[in-house]
Amino acid sequence: MVLQPIVEFIRSHDKFILTAHETPDGDAIGSECAMGRILAQLGKTVHIFNSDPIPRKFMFVDADRKVTTLRSKSQLPKDLNEYALIILDTNDTNNIGKVAELVLPEVSEYFIIDHHDIEIDIQSGNLVQKNASSTAEILYHIFREMAVSIDYETAIALFTAIVYDTGSFVYPKTSAFTFQIATEMVQIGVNPNLVYSKVYECNSISSVILESKVLSTLELLHNNSIAIQIMTKETILNSGGKYEEADQIINIPLKAEAVRVSIFFKEDLEGLMRCSLRSKGDIDVAEIARSFSGGGHKNAAGFKCREPIAAVRQKVLDKVKEYFH
Repeated sequence: MVLQPIVEFIRSHDKFILTAHETPDGDAIGSECAMGRILAQLGKTVHIFNSDPIPRKFMFVDADRKVTTLRSKSQLPKDLNEYALIILDTNDTNNIGKVAELVLPEVSEYFIIDHHDIEIDIQSGNLVQKNASSTAEILYHIFREMAVSIDYETAIALFTAIVYDTGSFVYPKTSAFTFQIATEMVQIGVNPNLVYSKVYECNSISSVILESKVLSTLELLHNNSIAIQIMTKETILNSGGKYEEADQIINIPLKAEAVRVSIFFKEDLEGLMRCSLRSKGDIDVAEIARSFSGGGHKNAAGFKCREPIAAVRQKVLDKVKEYFH
C-alpha cells in the first residue's frame, strides 16, 4: 500500500475538513471520527461535515460530538480557503451532497481515501484500495505508518466501522488482517458485544413496524433467485420509523438459499429514490450500479433513481437477468 502521498498531505496542512458519502453508514462515520481524533492528536484543526445527519445508532462513535450536518455556508470556517478536505468512504465527488457545492470549490486541496470499486480517473490525491474490507482498515495502515497512538475512542470508531462494513466479519473482503486489526482494537479495550448491541440492537419499535411493511412488498422473480422490495416515504411516515433504520432490510431476502440478488428501492422523506443492490457469488451488482451512475462493491452497490421507479425497475431487472442466462 502506497501511503506516502496521504502522509505528506496530512503533514503539509494544519486545517482539515472531513466528509463522507451521502446517507453515511458505519464505515463512513467510524472513519471520520477515527481520522478526526488522530488529526486532533497531531495538533490539527478539524471539522467534520456531512450532507446527511448521523444515524442515531452510530452516535456513540462520535465521542467528541464533531459530526455536523452541513445545511448552509454560515456553518463553515471563514478561512475555508486555508483548509484541506479529506473525502472518506467514497471516490465520487458527486456523492458528498452539499459538501461538493459549499466546500469542495473553496478548499486548497482535497484527498480521497476509499475502498470501493472504481472505473473513473480521480483528479486529486487518492488512496483507493479495492481489496480492503473497509475505509477504516486503510486508515489503520495510515495511523501505523505515522506511528500515532490509537486510544480507546479511536479504537471504538475503527472497530465499529469494520464490523459494519464486513457484516460482522463475513463479507468477501474480510481477510486475516481484518481480524488482526479487530483483535488489536479489543486489546485496547473495545467490547465487541457492546458495539454489536449499539449497531444492531438499538433501533426503535417503529423500525420493526417499518421492516414489516417493507417486507410485505417483497416480490420473488426468476425462479425465486431475484428479490425486490420497495419503501416509499409514505411507508416511513405510516410506520413512524426513520429512513436510516431500514439499512439492513435489503439483506433479509438473501437469507433464503435460492435468492441470489436482492433489490431494494427506497425513498427518503425528501422524495429522493435510491436503489440498493446486494448479491451472492459472482453477480457483480457494482457493474449494474455504475450503468446508472452509481457504484459500490461487487456484492453491494447502489445508485440514485433519476427516472420513474417503474422504468428503473425494469432496466435493473433486465441487467440482473443477464447473469442467469
